[in-house]
Amino acid sequence: MNSRRASRLLTLSLGLVVSPLTLSVCFGNEAGAHADEASADWAGLGFAVINFSLFLMVLLRFAWPALRDFLHGRKREIAEAMSTAARAMAEAEQIRREYAAKEAALDETCRKMVDEIREGAAADRQRALVAATEAAERLKADAERQAASELARARRELRAEAARLAARLAEAQIREKLDAADRSRLVQDFVAGVPQS
Repeated sequence: MNSRRASRLLTLSLGLVVSPLTLSVCFGNEAGAHADEASADWAGLGFAVINFSLFLMVLLRFAWPALRDFLHGRKREIAEAMSTAARAMAEAEQIRREYAAKEAALDETCRKMVDEIREGAAADRQRALVAATEAAERLKADAERQAASELARARRELRAEAARLAARLAEAQIREKLDAADRSRLVQDFVAGVPQS
């Protein structure tokens, strides 16, 4: 629609320019020789204007739609490119903010990890200390039980040995002090004490 309007305006302006030139060329021939020079100048100017007007009409008729479409397409391309660039810039800014936040969180995470490792090491040390203390107490209790058991066994063995030695000593003393008369009397007392059946 704009090209039709431009074409109409061009035709109207061409008509306004060409009409006076045509009239002056026609009336200039009647004025004589002096007018021949002026009319030649006017005629050259008129033909140039007509030539230019025709060139403009051809341009408007054939080149203007293609040029207009090209310019509109280029405008859309530029707008799309700018929109894409703006989105890319926004995404890049978002990514930059995310990585800045991650970097800040990384320091905090590292600090927490170091604290957790220290707490874990302290807990492990405490557990190892408790385990070592319990193991030492168990070893001590086992050693005390074993020592008590060995002591009791040694006392039993000593008592048994003392009893054997006392029996041997008593036997030896009895043999030394008993004579044949005492022996026969002991045998008779023993036989008398045994019930007869």
